[in-house]
Amino acid sequence: MRILLITNRVPFPADGGYAIVVRNNIEALIQLNCEVTVFSLNTTKHYIKAKEVKDPLFKEIKFIQYKIDNRVKAKDAFFNLFTDQSYNISRFFDAGCASKLAYLLRTQEFDIIQFEGLQVAPYLDVVKATSSAKLVYRAHNIEHQIWKRLSTKENFFLRKIYLKILSSRLQRFEFNILNQFDALFSISFVDEHFFKSIGCKIAVYTFPVALNLDQYQNNYLLSPHKSVGYIGSMDWRPNIEGVDWFLEKVWPAIQQLGSGITFHLAGKNIPKQFEIMSSDSFIMEGQVENAAEFISRQHVLIVPLLSGSGMRVKIIEAMALGKCIIATSIAAEGINYHHDKDILIADQADDFYKQILRCFTDKTLINRIGASARKLVEKNHNQQKMNQNLQKVYQEIISIKA
Repeated sequence: MRILLITNRVPFPADGGYAIVVRNNIEALIQLNCEVTVFSLNTTKHYIKAKEVKDPLFKEIKFIQYKIDNRVKAKDAFFNLFTDQSYNISRFFDAGCASKLAYLLRTQEFDIIQFEGLQVAPYLDVVKATSSAKLVYRAHNIEHQIWKRLSTKENFFLRKIYLKILSSRLQRFEFNILNQFDALFSISFVDEHFFKSIGCKIAVYTFPVALNLDQYQNNYLLSPHKSVGYIGSMDWRPNIEGVDWFLEKVWPAIQQLGSGITFHLAGKNIPKQFEIMSSDSFIMEGQVENAAEFISRQHVLIVPLLSGSGMRVKIIEAMALGKCIIATSIAAEGINYHHDKDILIADQADDFYKQILRCFTDKTLINRIGASARKLVEKNHNQQKMNQNLQKVYQEIISIKA
């Protein structure tokens, strides 16, 4: 089976949620003896030098890239307001990239072409015009929901209006594009239900975040401190919003306890507003070389997400490492969890404070939640278990009549 994946960033190294999902999908396809080609938009924001990629999986695929400047530019964003296009999407389209993709499709044949995320959907017309392959849209999240939720939390009037415009245009584009594919892969059953509820008539299959669990063995030592940790890409607005909320609404009350609890913040591109807050109890770790080690060292992981969509890969990774997680219901969305069994859910600042306190006063809670979390991942997010189903689904899609 010949499969082409079109990605909105180079999925190597797998250092973020999107890259991890795509990279693991590539690994699954290679294990199923598929011929895999990856066509990546090598964007300014996530630019990768292909020659420096060390992942051995990279040598197993045919890799094609096109450099795109997708930076947000004030002038372009302003003039975009006078069009009906989504600026979130148009920044990822380039005529030269479309031409290179078209050449690839004219010179090579594929059975399946998979669009990894909404940002590469503008290339759909080019693909349809030059290939007879079956087309799959992989929805890593429901894009417009992210911006809609951000707009509801925004207090500055003009920014709130702008976020609503972004959300509305994204929603229109997202809804109009769905039925132009042959099949859709959702990240969770929650998202699958949503897509069907808005009139998605094509075949919808759910493939949640899946991990190679052999790579998630917790052999690291715990921090000697009572540590609470957070790790995530700190150039993504929902992450910034969530950490800011935690530091403003929850952390001061924890500090007042004088209990020796420390907060460890890890992630790339941490804004200066957080760096200047660094102290003996607020440890700024920045971009860490080994995310699994950072996660494993913490007694408790927090995910205070107030907006966003899809499934948080870092939660699944932390669960796989047997960690106790405190998260908002939005952060845990799409995961088949049970509160107080395999995760602790807290949507209000006071609830977050109480759950952190519980973790360091109930001597059995952290280990109990962590052990159940690992079992949940073994049941629902095991890559080896999903491989056979993935192959079956691809075969079904290929057999769909035009």
